[in-house]
Parts: sequence; structure tokens; C-alpha cells
Amino acid sequence: MSAGGDAYYNGSAEVGSKILSDRQLLREQLTPNARGLIVAMVGLPARGKSFISRKVERFLKWGGNRTQTFNVGKYRRDAVDPERSGKSDFFDNSNSDSVAQRMQMAMAALADAIKFLDEGGKFAIFDATNSTVARRQMITEKVTAGGQYSILWVEAVCDEREVVLFNMLTKVRYSPDFQHMTEEQAMQDLKQRIANYEKIYETVQDSEGAFIKLFNLSSKVMANHCYGRVAKSILPFLMAIHIGSRPIWLTRAGAGSPESKGQHGSDRASSLSQEGQDFAKRLAKFVKTRAQRYWERSGKPQEETQVFTSTMPRAVSSARCTAALIDQRSALNPIDKGVLGAGWWDVECAEDVPPWKEMDKRHPEFMKQFQQDPLYCQFPGGERYMDVVMRLESVLIDVEMCTSPVLIVSHITTLQVLLAYFKGIPVEEAWKLSLPKNMVVEVSPTEGGGFLSEEHDLCLSIDVGGNEPVRHSVLLCFRRAKELPHPCLECAIHITLFFLRYLSSPIHLDYGRIIALFPAQNR
Repeated sequence: MSAGGDAYYNGSAEVGSKILSDRQLLREQLTPNARGLIVAMVGLPARGKSFISRKVERFLKWGGNRTQTFNVGKYRRDAVDPERSGKSDFFDNSNSDSVAQRMQMAMAALADAIKFLDEGGKFAIFDATNSTVARRQMITEKVTAGGQYSILWVEAVCDEREVVLFNMLTKVRYSPDFQHMTEEQAMQDLKQRIANYEKIYETVQDSEGAFIKLFNLSSKVMANHCYGRVAKSILPFLMAIHIGSRPIWLTRAGAGSPESKGQHGSDRASSLSQEGQDFAKRLAKFVKTRAQRYWERSGKPQEETQVFTSTMPRAVSSARCTAALIDQRSALNPIDKGVLGAGWWDVECAEDVPPWKEMDKRHPEFMKQFQQDPLYCQFPGGERYMDVVMRLESVLIDVEMCTSPVLIVSHITTLQVLLAYFKGIPVEEAWKLSLPKNMVVEVSPTEGGGFLSEEHDLCLSIDVGGNEPVRHSVLLCFRRAKELPHPCLECAIHITLFFLRYLSSPIHLDYGRIIALFPAQNR
């Protein structure tokens, strides 16, 4: 017996556990990641299953995983005309013919999901009601029969009337099942469909294995037997997502001062130049204006904008005028290029995309390898784009979790990866994405689980009285004029006069900034 009870207070020093409980054995079986995973939805109609499926598919694809959703409703509509298969009597469980047809379509979708995994897919999302224990047991047996794949049940539980009503309205307005009905008829038919499912619905039980239950689209989360990749990524992501709206702004750090570069001409620790300081002020004004507009339209009490930056001085300084509290994340630092780029591309680059042409001139062999596999090709002594994706995952989850406006100030390579997620672009194509300096990309969540993006050029300082189409037209004309072989200021002025003469919207242009866009010899 140890003196003073140290083993009691500090824990036993003996190696290993002599306890071989069934629970511990099950934990050891569940911990390894299977070769493929089927994420199977569970829930009554209009509970947000397809919304969750779309969000999870986007997230997993962004993580570099081959992922595909198999929506049983689409299989049903392809097999049977939605005008018939979309009506509530098709979901009446006393109708044996329709029950058999629905089972056949569900098994066809499941077979395709398993085939997708057989052909190298990593995640298959099985989007269906899966409303009974017997149905789920049959699905589990088919998925795990070969011992290669595992299954995770994600149940959408919704009992808040406002959330259910929102989901129902979304469904009747956009689903092909209701396109031949008035909204009132569609709502009544959907209510009857839900009633048919409620008669047989059984919630997922602990004995059914790994599951995550989302209550009222993430106001409460319950998890069972979730380990490995599910616990590390999918569960935190599902805990973060919600149906709320808010603007998310992404922008590059302001321009640095050449005088503040460090050893060997590195700009990693450079401070803002006068141009960069001016940008920081315009960014603060832009965020304040747009945030106020958002809060006024939402009718909710105004909250602080959440600001994330890299740890680079330029990024932090670019956000200082916007917020007193800044969440600095090293995950937002630019890609580590190792031994490449020293002295000519450290962090900052003048172009709208990274200087790949210059890289090709200086290191053609590397660029050849990079273009063949841009996600997994490693910079010598540095990182891969995939490494950037992995370290940005926690930032992305935090951004998804935010319910108030968000500002992200970072650098082109990291912002390319984040934009790939928000724009739904394959992450392998992120390295090609353009993001000009002094540009703010605003993304806003949609009801369907995606995002709308809009660009704001802070350099031009254009005010058109809220007329966004006109503002975009002006911006487009100036960009086209600037991209001409011999960019001409006179051309830009003529464009301005055209809008002033023929458009009723009032336009204010900062001519000093416009002139600065054009070389002196072309003014």
C-alpha cells in the first residue's frame, strides 16, 4: 500500500488495464477508421436532412475526400412521376404497392452508395427517412457485410414549431414533388405525408451503433460510439452548423512597407505601408457599414463582428481599425514554401493569384510536379496545400459556428483554400483562384446549405445608393479598362461619364484612387 495514498490521488502507476468490459472491447473495434463510411440520415420529412447532407458533403469534399450524396427522393422521382410519387398517399404504409416501390428505390440508392465506396469513394451520404429500426438494421447488415465499411446514423430531430414550419415552407417551394400544387395545397399534402411517417417512426437507439442526433438543427447534439475521423471532424462540424444567416468577409492583408522587411528581404514581419494603412481604414468603414445594414435587416440586437487574422503583423494591423479584439490564428498563416520563394515570394505578392509563372521560370521541375497533383505536392522543406486544408479545418468550423458577422484577414494561399469551400469549388482547384488586393469577398449562407458570394473592391470606393447591379457594372468596366494592353485613364473617364449620363442612380467615384490604378504614362 502506497504511503499517503499517492496512488489514489495521482492515479496508479501500473501499466495497462485488467478490465476487459464489453464496452471497452467495442471501443477498440470502433476506433480504427474504416476504408469507407456511409453517413445515413434519419428523420421525419421537413426536418432538415437534405440541408445537413449538403453541408456535410461540401465539408468532406473540401477535406480532399471523395464524397457523394445518394438522395432516395431523387431515385423515387426518377422512377415514378413526382405528380404521383410526391403525393401523401404514396407514403401511406397501408398501400403495399407504394411500400414495395419505396423499398426498391431505397435499396437501389444504397447499392449505388456501396458501389461508390467499392470504386474508391471515402464517404457516401445516404439521404432518406430511414424511419424504422427494422429498415436501419437491414441497411447496417448490407453496409457492413464485407467488413470494409462502417455506418454512422445522423438523426435530425426537430420539435420547434418555427423550425419545422421553416423547413416545410422551403420544401414545398423548391421540391419537384409540389410544383403542380398551390402552396396551400402543398402544405396540406406535406402535413399528411409527415403524419403517415409519424405512425411508424422509431428514433435511433443506443443498440444501433454509432449515431449523432441533432436537435432543432444543432441547438442540442447527442453522440454515441463516435470515434476516429467521425469524432475528430464530422461531429464538431455538425455541432457547428446552423440555419442562421450572417455575412462572412474574406480579404488579403494590406500592403507592406519595403523598409520594414527583415533579413534577406523577407516580408513575413513587415508592417503596413501608407497604402496598407489606408486600406485598413477603408476596410473598417466597409465592415461597419455592412454590419449595420445586416443587423438592421435582421431586426436583432447588434453584436460585435468576430475577427480572425493570421499572426503576421500586416494581417493583424489590417484589422486593428475594425475590432479591438482580434482572434489571431497561426492556421491562417500562408503556406510554408520551404526553400522556395525566398526574397521574391515570401508572403506578399502583387498579382491576383500567387506568382506561379515566376515559379515556373525559376523552378520548372517543381511546377511540373505541382500541376500534376496540386493538393498533395509538397514544397521542398515546406507544406502541401492539403496541409493548409487540415490546419484550416478548425478555423472553418469556428466560422460556421459563428452567428454574427465574421471578418477573416489572411493571405492569398490560405484564402484560396477557404474560398474553395465557400464557393463549392474542388479543393484541388484552389491554387488557381483569384483574389485581388484591396478586394473583399462577402459570402452569405443560403437556405439550401450553400453560400452566395459577392466581391467588393475597396480601392474604387464606389457608392451607387445601394444599386448593386450598377455597382458591379462600373467595377467590371474599370477592370476591363485596366486589363487592356495599354490601360487608358481616358477610357475609364468616358465609362464614368456614360454612367453619370444614362443611369438614374447617383454615383460617387473616388477619382484619386481611380487615377492611381493606371500607369503614369497612360494617364
